[in-house]
Amino acid sequence: MRPLRVFLADLTYTTLSLATEAFPLNIGFLAAWGRKRFGTEVSFTLFKYIDDLEEALHHGPPDILGMSNYPWNCNLGMEFFKYLDSAAPQTLRIMGGPNIPASPQEQQVFLEQHPLIDFYVYLEGEEGFGQLLEVILSKGLSRSALKDSPIDGVLFRRENTFCAGRVLQRMRNLNEIPSPYLEGFMDKFFDDKLSPFLQTNRGCPFTCTFCHEGKHEYTRVNYFELDRVLAELDYIVQHVHPSVLNLMFADSNFGMYERDYEICRHIAELQRRYDWPKTIFASTGKNRKDRIARNLELLRGTMKVWLSVQSMDDEVLRNIKRENISLDAMIELQDSLSKKGLTTHSELILGLPGDSVERHIRSIAKLVEAEVDTITTYTLMLLNGTELNTPQEREKHGIRSHFRILPRDFALLRHGAVAVEVEEVVTSTNTLSFEDYCLLRKFHFIINVVYNGKPFAPLFRFLKEQRISLFLFLKSLLDDLSSAPLPVREIAHSFEEATREELWPSYEDLISFATKRENYRLLLEEKVGTNLIQTHLAKSLRHMDAWCSYVFSQAGLLLKQNTAAENAGHSLRDIEAFCRCRVYRPLDESAFDFTPVVRLNHDIPRWMSSPKQVPLEHFFSRTPRKFSFPLEESKKDIFRKFLRRFGTTSTGIGRILTKVDITKIWREACSRSNGREVPFRKGVFEYQTSLLKQAS
Repeated sequence: MRPLRVFLADLTYTTLSLATEAFPLNIGFLAAWGRKRFGTEVSFTLFKYIDDLEEALHHGPPDILGMSNYPWNCNLGMEFFKYLDSAAPQTLRIMGGPNIPASPQEQQVFLEQHPLIDFYVYLEGEEGFGQLLEVILSKGLSRSALKDSPIDGVLFRRENTFCAGRVLQRMRNLNEIPSPYLEGFMDKFFDDKLSPFLQTNRGCPFTCTFCHEGKHEYTRVNYFELDRVLAELDYIVQHVHPSVLNLMFADSNFGMYERDYEICRHIAELQRRYDWPKTIFASTGKNRKDRIARNLELLRGTMKVWLSVQSMDDEVLRNIKRENISLDAMIELQDSLSKKGLTTHSELILGLPGDSVERHIRSIAKLVEAEVDTITTYTLMLLNGTELNTPQEREKHGIRSHFRILPRDFALLRHGAVAVEVEEVVTSTNTLSFEDYCLLRKFHFIINVVYNGKPFAPLFRFLKEQRISLFLFLKSLLDDLSSAPLPVREIAHSFEEATREELWPSYEDLISFATKRENYRLLLEEKVGTNLIQTHLAKSLRHMDAWCSYVFSQAGLLLKQNTAAENAGHSLRDIEAFCRCRVYRPLDESAFDFTPVVRLNHDIPRWMSSPKQVPLEHFFSRTPRKFSFPLEESKKDIFRKFLRRFGTTSTGIGRILTKVDITKIWREACSRSNGREVPFRKGVFEYQTSLLKQAS
């Protein structure tokens, strides 16, 4: 008797750029669990890429197609179900994942809206999926026979009746699930695109109302054995493709638990022996920042510390059932991390209940005051299955929303259908108008260009030295945009227009528009369906000289208003020259071998490495000194690999900026090359007054 053929897919879009690059660990767990439980009775084939699944279905449909369901691939899964409904109606169509409402009434509506789903595996999937396979092996592939009684951990519709099996308890002993890596299920995904994805625990003790894991079912944290995690890391480092430099963790609070020290120590040893991973992504814990800092210090700056706050306003935090560390504690922690060479990353969400222009701006100001390296800003998504996305919470806070295309998540499928993913975002509440939303989004854009990654770090330090508020300086860039150079105004105007135009009041109208073949070219041409902040940041990187002009013009105006800084003009000119060279054509491969050069009276690199209280004037010399800004060979290699993976479009560059530490994309200054003064030659640039020109 042949085995039951099961295809499991956790798909990513690849049309413009690789949309989600993580290994499909979720379906790997299902396959490893299924093989342990059913042996040769069931065969599993796993898929990440659309083309691979299309090709496999063309050559012969399976008995079962299981699709993951997240906000970024739900409609894609439904398009494959539509295709199978006509091409292979006998194939059972199963879906699972967190993108489903929590209440039985809303789950029934969800299944009514998606009638092609035969069975939905709810919550953690291994046990429920195993229960479903057991019934299928017993009763066969007849839908009517399979639906004659409830199945634990599974939802389905029987004719017009909603049927939900018993909710299964989460698995406490996670080691019952064999490792997808050590069992070989992940081997096919070690290519030159996907990033290894590892999970060391499941669950989250926090109850944030906007998050899938904020539900009470997930508050208990369960762990995979430490020896298994370390063995998986060893396996990954032996198989990872040379072009893939990063490692990702699925944990909700990495670094927060005591045993994470051993995991970080093991990774540090791998970095010493194999020079991998170069970068690590994980959502670090919300508490125990001291422990997180100690753990991540082992990783030598290859992982950011996430000081994710979502808001710094007490009322907003109460509304979302969240608690943050104090501003004073954050400033102290930031200073400690900075001394250890660790970069920090914080998140703010626009549109949270109780948020307003004043409260949101105060939150930004507090993070700027704490000198967090990168402030990532999001618009609040209304996710299925979260407490916030319930009728009661919507009404309580006057939540009004729009729909927009999820960036990069679209494709033209082989059978002619267009698949597009759509998200619902909050654009106004009782305390935030739509115009407020648009204004704050524009401020977010400026923060991303000017503040994040500290491209103008010497200027920021100098302004603080002159007792000028860095936040007020950033706010002036928003208020005076009409005076900016033309490229800056054009990019800002494009962002503002696109912010309004990307929003649709109706999900159905947006889907109808986006899935028309004649509109598909708009997606391909990046006229719709992009991450606006990422793509406009990528565009800004091509015009950093214009941004420099605007930034230093505004700084000059503030310094003139500050009588204590009336003699700061010469210092400011040196800092401007330094920064123009530092931000020269980042991530532009055609400029990798060019070297800007500048003569300065101030030794800015030494000043920047000195204690914060030491003023710039201590590093002044009447004899100008030459500084060059070559791009290090190691950076060139890393950037080229990322450019090959994600592409050179604005979307591709935007994706790269989410994968690299943005503080590392800028050029570093050096005053000598191989012990000698840098000679002028073709490809060397010298900064003179306000121009960067090639020296012959």
